[in-house]
Amino acid sequence: MVKSYSGIMAGSNEISKPKWLNTAFFESALRSAEGENITVISSEVKAATAPGDNYGSDMYRAAVKFKRGTETEEISIIVKASKDLAHGIIAKIMDAMNIFDQETAAFAIVFPAMYNLLNEVPSLSNQSFAAKYFYSHSDETASSIVLEDLKVKDFRLADNRMSGLDLKHCLLVMKTIARFHAASLVLYQKDPAMFKPFMDNVFSIDKDIGIGESFAGNVNRVAKEVEKWPDYREKFLQKLHNIRDTVMEQWRKAIIRNDEEFNVLCHGDLWLNNMMFRYSDDTGEVEEVRFVDFQLTYWTSPAVDLQYFIHTSASAEALEHFELMIQEYYNTLCEILALLKHPHLQPTMTVINRELETRGRYAMLSTIVGRNVVLVDRSKIPDLENMTKENDTIQLSEVYKESLKKLLPLFEVKGWI
Repeated sequence: MVKSYSGIMAGSNEISKPKWLNTAFFESALRSAEGENITVISSEVKAATAPGDNYGSDMYRAAVKFKRGTETEEISIIVKASKDLAHGIIAKIMDAMNIFDQETAAFAIVFPAMYNLLNEVPSLSNQSFAAKYFYSHSDETASSIVLEDLKVKDFRLADNRMSGLDLKHCLLVMKTIARFHAASLVLYQKDPAMFKPFMDNVFSIDKDIGIGESFAGNVNRVAKEVEKWPDYREKFLQKLHNIRDTVMEQWRKAIIRNDEEFNVLCHGDLWLNNMMFRYSDDTGEVEEVRFVDFQLTYWTSPAVDLQYFIHTSASAEALEHFELMIQEYYNTLCEILALLKHPHLQPTMTVINRELETRGRYAMLSTIVGRNVVLVDRSKIPDLENMTKENDTIQLSEVYKESLKKLLPLFEVKGWI
């Protein structure tokens, strides 16, 4: 999770708009997606996210008025952009790998091919898992990706995120990520070269890019809290200190791909702020989900996505239904592979459970390093650059503390901590 909102004013939609975000840019974007017969008349640009809702890039929402031939139209689009980063952890991350090019490859090349596979099956057709891709551009000034505005289609971030996602949301995510994983697996059989950009990600490479220092600071905050709990201090405090001292090495080992295992294309950063939901107008029940932010997409075990999502983003109540969520994932994965006429690729449930057990430490690390950020008090939004510092600006929420008290003993029983 990399936080940045350069140019976006906290608590406001007002922005200092980049100079390159101009008529010429929008015209190139729309012509790329809709055809050359387009002339942009005007554009209005606002911040697309509130502080704390987006990590890793600046998000802009643009209302663009244009002419298609003689007809005047208007469209709302999202521009996801990098920014000028001279120093700090975020700059190191961006320098470590060309993650905007990687995300562009996902949107422009891999996802359309996955959709083509799914659309061959009537019951799977038109089941998107991400926003529609329009355009991308990269030069010495900035890198950017232009996508459809999911808000126009009534998608939004989940409500009551400070408590985590309830079981209905979680089961929907399980079904959707299973469809994503299954389509990637079939596509890989047809064209493995297409996945070459995703054989590594920021966390899988053995290179010091400063993230470990940030993670260690996060573990230290958890340790300081656990030190206040008499029933937990003796059991877990030293273990947390040990995790702090080797957290980046443990994190890397937890996600690294084993080519002898069952692997798929993983989202890589599957937490609740990287997904938008659409709800029924009639019942208010959640109906669809779209994933966003594919900068950490990586070919590895599906357990990486599953353990990370469940242990960062599921509510305490939903966590009690871990087995149900995994069963929903497994059933959907096998169903999609069968519908795509690749039943021979179906893993057994034993394989999935083994993967989850092998990646069990990732569940623990996700809880300690990630869940406290996800369940943070929205008025005390953490900044990655400040997570390495000893200060009181980042405080653990009461919801997080209560979930940690439940999870630490479970991790101990499983041998994950």
